[in-house]
Amino acid sequence: MRTAFLGAYGYGNLGDELCLMEAMRAFPSTDAHAFSVAPEWTMRCAPGLSGCFRDGGEMLALRPARVVFGGGMFGTPDAFRAWLPHLATAEAAGAEINFHNLGVSWLAKDLRWLDETARGVFLRAASFTVRDVLSVEYAAMAGIGRLPRITGFPEADIPADPALADALLPRGRKLLGVSIIPMPLMRAALDHEAARVRGLLAEFADHAVLPVVSTVHLDTPEEDDVAGCRAFLQKFLPKAQVVAPILLDRDFWRAEMTPARLKGLIARCDTLLTHRKHNAIHGIGAGVRVIGLHPLIDNSLRRTFVTLAHRLAPGSRCVGLETPA
Repeated sequence: MRTAFLGAYGYGNLGDELCLMEAMRAFPSTDAHAFSVAPEWTMRCAPGLSGCFRDGGEMLALRPARVVFGGGMFGTPDAFRAWLPHLATAEAAGAEINFHNLGVSWLAKDLRWLDETARGVFLRAASFTVRDVLSVEYAAMAGIGRLPRITGFPEADIPADPALADALLPRGRKLLGVSIIPMPLMRAALDHEAARVRGLLAEFADHAVLPVVSTVHLDTPEEDDVAGCRAFLQKFLPKAQVVAPILLDRDFWRAEMTPARLKGLIARCDTLLTHRKHNAIHGIGAGVRVIGLHPLIDNSLRRTFVTLAHRLAPGSRCVGLETPA
């Protein structure tokens, strides 16, 4: 079966390609193609792809028997507006439509995309699933007309590839993984709650630090985990030993990192301190203690911890930071 997978692929966020890997497992295909703005990178990250397409026209030219829309935070007005007309055309040509493992944003602010054609695609779809309870609520409030089932972040179970960890990491050292997104809101929260963050880190004085970089976004500077990790270490852990500093080299990262290799690195940590949702998912899936650190007013990471609460290792918790008034 030829399947077309739609998601935010190729932009430099390994969490999205992780979701693609899970979708490919959930929908086995003899001929799998994915949307991507960087086909070579996506195909290296997600083994088993036959090829990639760059827009709706190229997808329809493939004449897929099945289309899988989802993975990551792709349940947004912009994504629905861009792709639902193509899904309707594919369906009319005989393709099976699936909405899979979606992260759904607040849709009610913009429902211009939800016309009768779009609603019909949802109602007739072979499956409609989302990753957490809040995504169900957002879908219901939008008036789509069909409630989705909850998957609960199945990408947590993608197997790790230990090759890079074996090559780069020392044995016998306690490792604290650190992953921070340098978004302005997080910078403000870290400045405002600096004393609290230093108190949290006191427990890890005897740990070496592993830079955990899962995103170096092609278009969005505030989605650059290299910059976020560097700034955090300089501010809060200036004297810590950093293992595998080459992971902060963007060229090395882009050439060598994959979702499975990233999980292999995280699996070697004693504790992961993360602002990035899919790094938390990797850690939880690997049985690592995970401490989420995020601005309190942003619910993205908290949604993850709530959904996967039954799988948290002892000592794991989600820490919300206040921001200036």
